[in-house]
Amino acid sequence: MTFNIGDDIYKFTLIKKLGGNFGDVWQAFDNSISKEIALKILEPKYEPIAKLLDEARIGNKFNHKNLLPIHYADVTSVGGITFTLISQEYYKNGDVTNYLNNHNFLPLPQTLKVLQDILFGLEYLHNNGFYHNDIKPGNILMDDQSNAVLADYGIAGFSASVLPVTPKNSYIVHRAPESTGTSPVISIHSDIYQVGCTAYRLLNGISSLKNEFISLGEIIYDDKKAQGKIPDSNKYQPFVPSRLKTIINKALNTDPSLRYSSALEMRRKLEKLHFSGYWTTDSRSDLIGIGKKYTYHFEIVATTASTFNLISTKKNNQSGNITKVIDFTKKNLNQKETEKLKNEFISWVIDNAN
Repeated sequence: MTFNIGDDIYKFTLIKKLGGNFGDVWQAFDNSISKEIALKILEPKYEPIAKLLDEARIGNKFNHKNLLPIHYADVTSVGGITFTLISQEYYKNGDVTNYLNNHNFLPLPQTLKVLQDILFGLEYLHNNGFYHNDIKPGNILMDDQSNAVLADYGIAGFSASVLPVTPKNSYIVHRAPESTGTSPVISIHSDIYQVGCTAYRLLNGISSLKNEFISLGEIIYDDKKAQGKIPDSNKYQPFVPSRLKTIINKALNTDPSLRYSSALEMRRKLEKLHFSGYWTTDSRSDLIGIGKKYTYHFEIVATTASTFNLISTKKNNQSGNITKVIDFTKKNLNQKETEKLKNEFISWVIDNAN
């Protein structure tokens, strides 16, 4: 059944469709309490109502600033079809993908904050015996204080003993190698792996991994993932610092026992990272380096078909004065030399920006 803006379902009036994979999610008005909420509408096509209500039962137990609050659930009939309605907190800022720049990546400081926030939420989940099992950018909402909030418990798992369990379902692009095949399992370690996938995509471009999955297909994609070839540790963008790559690569290890043992351990590693600068894009979609005092830029000028000049500059944010960064401004370079020096400049800004 298709719903439209303005439709009334039980005590809710639909305002705007927000998305949804295993069901529609709408911004809605709860007429009983006069409050805007996010309403998840689930039709029991594939799961019985009791299982659909699991998401609400799980989310209603949580009280943590980095986990989506679920208020309650109802079952109602519309046009002879029974629907499960899950009322949850509405975040007007939407998910973290709304904060990507023009190159479709999230700048370093924001990424670090988002990762630490969702790991903080995962600590709470894991300590209560739950595995989220659906960690991805689209399930990370942003509140008004720029805190990241982990959402969607539809395929979460539970283990009172904190041992691996069989998943209900999975998001194929992010599922860990041990979560595939004939005997799939999820655990604390598979959640850590999904955090690694999320970090990889936020930093390298949101289409990372999804494009590989689409081009390769599920079987080859899973095979390469099991071999550690996806995500590709050699394809990080140059503005991702090596210390952060080391942390992400550990989370993405194909061997669960070699990943971080807990969300807390990974969060502590991220909290120790401090960088002087970072890169993002300007209004013209050019890469720019950001420091406290200066904004950094580079330009590559072709002088012949095979030689280039690299011009690296910094702009004083207060005076507007632009000066060359001499160590990274060179003439008559070949393509390989130009790329190498450009990447060195990008790394230098991250570690040394003023």
